[in-house]
Formats: sequence, structure tokens, C-alpha cells
Amino acid sequence: MEHRSLGRNGPSVSVLGLGVASFGDAWGSGWTTDLRDARDLLRAAVDLGITWVDTASVYNRGRSEEWLGALMARDGLRDDLLVATKFGYRTAPDDPHAGGSGVEAMRRSVTRSLRRLRTDHVDVLYLHLWDGVTPPEETWEAASDLVDEGLVGSFALSNVPAWYAALVHGRATALGGHAPVCLQMHHNLLVREWEDEFVDLLRHTGTGLVCWGPLANGLLTDRYVVDEDGIRGEGRMTTGTFTTGSVDPFSERTATVRTELGRVAREVGRPVAEVALAWLLGRRYVSSVMLGVTSVEQLQQASAAVDLRLDAALRARLDAASAVPVHYPHTFVQDDTLRLVHGDRLPPDRAGRHDADPGPP
Repeated sequence: MEHRSLGRNGPSVSVLGLGVASFGDAWGSGWTTDLRDARDLLRAAVDLGITWVDTASVYNRGRSEEWLGALMARDGLRDDLLVATKFGYRTAPDDPHAGGSGVEAMRRSVTRSLRRLRTDHVDVLYLHLWDGVTPPEETWEAASDLVDEGLVGSFALSNVPAWYAALVHGRATALGGHAPVCLQMHHNLLVREWEDEFVDLLRHTGTGLVCWGPLANGLLTDRYVVDEDGIRGEGRMTTGTFTTGSVDPFSERTATVRTELGRVAREVGRPVAEVALAWLLGRRYVSSVMLGVTSVEQLQQASAAVDLRLDAALRARLDAASAVPVHYPHTFVQDDTLRLVHGDRLPPDRAGRHDADPGPP
């Protein structure tokens, strides 16, 4: 298992992480695991060399953290794993401080997470989402205090706008505090719209990137047929479950990406899902990819992507099929415009050059 640093100042983590949102049975959704399967998944992840797990206070009403904590304690795995959790979503309807980005909500959430996880600290604490109200500075200062107190190893951000991440990093740099070590964002061949705003920010600030939803809820696998009659395949997926507002399963772009992905997979003789994951792992700004699997078989299949290197021609085809329009003002850092500045001697590491395969580690 390959390892990469979570940005410039974060810990070293396996390039694949185990997302345990499926641990717990609070919602009765049909896609959660039972306790025995959860234990098998966690043990298999450790055996494969996966060194960190990802949960959140809101997952299955806290059951995800409870089960993870119980399983780590039962099998003595806490020292083998970095644990990441998140706060921000409301977790109790009658508690006004059960959600949000403020100090009180953060501290209450961390206290409850530590109890459920049966640990004295979490290694990475994410702001799950901005509440749209709390000043970013307040959240950062409160998180820095938790790091100083030893309750949190590193602070991180998830699902926030680029300006928010830039403001927090600038504040930390100016005041000498704990800058976010990474961002966790929805990223895959079908979700690339945020790249123009974020990828150069990651590079310039030394922030790592963790990808969630790398297979678009199965759209980037061969498990489903999508056509005018709907979505057919394994599981209880419906159109709505494929999207968090980012992906239209029936769009022309989705069809184009799925078609080209299938062609590349056939050419390299590997499953579609492995190729989709290898494309992500080959992007130089990616620190780690979280796998939201529900079986040991899925986990083992996904882990094979670590050893798959796509050559430049294959990557270029997937890049082209999944490309999204560049919007102003990012049009001003495209090659055609920059030639008006540099002529034909374009700098090799200029803005917008996000898709280069880093090659073997």
C-alpha cells in the first residue's frame, strides 16, 4: 500500500482510506452493514495496509462512530489506525448546539465523538460543512485550541468554498496557528467542476486533498445500466442516491465518461472501477481516496487500483471525456491566453496543469 503525506504538514496516510458511513443500522436504508460485516471490513482494511478510517458524528446517528470505537477496542486496532471524524451537521433535533460551525457545537461534537470512538483524541477533525453563518476565523481558532489541547491531531475542511479555505489558511499563516492539513471534496471523473478554484489553492498552500465518492455511488463501475428506462443493477440505487447535486446519471456527459471509461478498462484488461480509481490516484494533488465499500470483496477489488498506472495517452482520453468548461476568470490562465505573456515558452508548472501523472512513487 502506497502512502502519501496529507499536504505539506499533515501525517502520512495510505492512499486508500476506509470510509465507514455504512457502519450502523440507524436508518434502515439497506446499504448499511451489520456488526459482523463491519468487523470483517475493518480487519481486511488493516490487512491490506490501509492506515486510516473516516467517519462523522452524523453518520447513522452516531452509530458509525460507536461501532468503529467498539471494533477498534475489541481487536486492539486503535494504534494501527488514524481516525478522522467530522462535525457540523445537526445530530439532535432538540439541541440548538447539535450542529453548526461555532465553538460550542464543535466542542460538544468532539466530546461526543471521543466517547463513542473510545479514544482520547481524533487524529483528523473535519469541518463537515460550513453553516453559512459562523465566521471562518471563529471555527479555525476553536479548532486550533483543540489541537493545542491534544484532543485533535490535525484540523481539516470538507465541502467548503475555495474562498473559505483560502481565508482560513491565510489566517493560520499570519497568526502562526494550525492550518488545515487537507480538504475532503467530492471528486471523481464525473465531479470535476471545482478543480479550477481549488487545485492551484492546494498547491500554493501545501494543503492535501482527500477524495470522497470516488466511484459516484457506483456510476463509475460496471454494476449499473443507465438508459432511457432508468437505472438497473445491483443494490437499491435510485436516481436520487447517485447525486448530491453534482451528478446527473442521464446526462450526455455522464454517458460519454462511462463509455470511454469502459473502453479504457477493456484495453488494459482491468475492471472499470479500478481504472476510475487509478485515474484519481494518478492526479498529483490527491493525497488519499476514501472508499465507501460495504463488503470485503469490494474493498479487495478497489485496493488493486493502487498498482494500476495509466499511461499518458489513456489518461488524456479520460481527461478529455470528463472535461468541464473553464469559466472566467480562469480563462485567463489557460495556455492560449498565457502565450500572450510568455510566448511559446510556457512555464512547465503553470496554473491549470493539474492532470500530470506523477509516475511511480
